[in-house]
Amino acid sequence: MAAPPFDPTHAVRFDLPSGSVRTRGDDDRVVLLPTAALDELVRAAPVHAVEAFGRAVGAAIGRRAAARLGDVQAASVEGFVAQLSGEAAVAGIGSLHVERWGRALVVVVDGSPLAGSLLVPLVAAALEAASGRPTRGALVSHDGADARIFVGSDASVGRVREWIASGARWSEALTRLHEGRDGGAA
Repeated sequence: MAAPPFDPTHAVRFDLPSGSVRTRGDDDRVVLLPTAALDELVRAAPVHAVEAFGRAVGAAIGRRAAARLGDVQAASVEGFVAQLSGEAAVAGIGSLHVERWGRALVVVVDGSPLAGSLLVPLVAAALEAASGRPTRGALVSHDGADARIFVGSDASVGRVREWIASGARWSEALTRLHEGRDGGAA
């Protein structure tokens, strides 16, 4: 069975007389702002504040995706990704898709205007809020506006970060993780 497509109808509602913008699902007010202003905020804010902000934005995206799915546990991987990708696109985050590297999951965000320091916690929190499973992320590749974020447990993300910091290519780090070549369980 094919995954249901993302339906953007009424995903964002503009109430011009009252000056408000709301999202479908969680009925939260949102603010449209220039990415240059957001970039300035990210550059000036402490790391923990950028992470908290990214996680809050991502969690809202994940909650909206989960609300669209209804029973998240019954959804196919394709259906889950379609709804999460649609909500990310509506939020202006970019085009999201996933790659599987053995048991490793990499979220690819194409065309994102966001810095990696904001994108990583945003993606991890979106997946966590949508799936109900604790998730962390590590930026493994950022080529202009295209980013690859490995998502997983604290332990696996820590290992991937260590391997990349020690000079391994991101693809090699994911292969090591899959093969359990770190001397521990993958």
